[in-house]
Amino acid sequence: MAQPSSSALTPNETESSGAFNSQTLMPLINRARPLAHALLSQAPLVAVGRGSSGRTFLGVNVELRGLPLNQSIRPEQFLVVNLALNNERKLNCLAISADGSYFFPPCGHSCEFLQEIRDASNIQILITDPIHKNVITNKSLSTFLPQKFPPYYVVPGNFPRLLDDNRNNGLTLINPNLTREICVNSDRCNHLKCRALNAANRSYAPYSGCPSGVALMDSQGKVYSGWRMESMAFNPSLGPVQAALVDFMTNGGGKDFKKIVQAVLVERVALLSQEATAKMILEEIAHHNCVLSVLHCH
Repeated sequence: MAQPSSSALTPNETESSGAFNSQTLMPLINRARPLAHALLSQAPLVAVGRGSSGRTFLGVNVELRGLPLNQSIRPEQFLVVNLALNNERKLNCLAISADGSYFFPPCGHSCEFLQEIRDASNIQILITDPIHKNVITNKSLSTFLPQKFPPYYVVPGNFPRLLDDNRNNGLTLINPNLTREICVNSDRCNHLKCRALNAANRSYAPYSGCPSGVALMDSQGKVYSGWRMESMAFNPSLGPVQAALVDFMTNGGGKDFKKIVQAVLVERVALLSQEATAKMILEEIAHHNCVLSVLHCH
């Protein structure tokens, strides 16, 4: 899914922007800051990442009014969803900053979330020295997560990881009548149930075994989608609504969530369900007449 230039750079644009350092990242951070939705903290944060394809991607923090802080989207999570929407398979470099004057390490939750990417320990993170603030160095993710939850204890080595291109959960809707209505090219059609099922099939849920996907429609009939992305630590896991909001924000909807008028959640229910959380979020941020439909799959 192509993203506008505000959230992703082409390989040529990335090459023109220069090396991945504090000087060249400043314009990108300034460009991304307006997309941040820091209603509660009043502290916009930007994550800049460079993928293995040579493209550069942006992420911001999104805080949702009227909802618990654990429903917020961290800039690193936003960035990973942006990578996934663009079919980017690896993250090579990462920088997190408020204004480009100081570069932060990712928090513990975000480190655990990033760990779900294949070869994540090799991700190079731009860091400002806390004592010598004029010194900026690169450190690997493993530096900040020396005693991580080891996903290899649960996830086999050949299991498709968070951004791997062979992710397909093989889900179908339980209702046979609805199954017959699913389009062959469900990742390109504009039907909510098709797009939500396609998202659920891309969902990364190895720990709960409960993949889920959400499709949102705005008042102009445009559809956005996202899927659940889990972490071994569970707390940093990202819900399907939040992932769909990243698509909404980077693909035309901006920050006006009141434009969202319809939503479909497709989920496989075993240990947990996303229905109550999805309903809570949409009741707070979407149009007051927004309708949420829930479809189950197996």
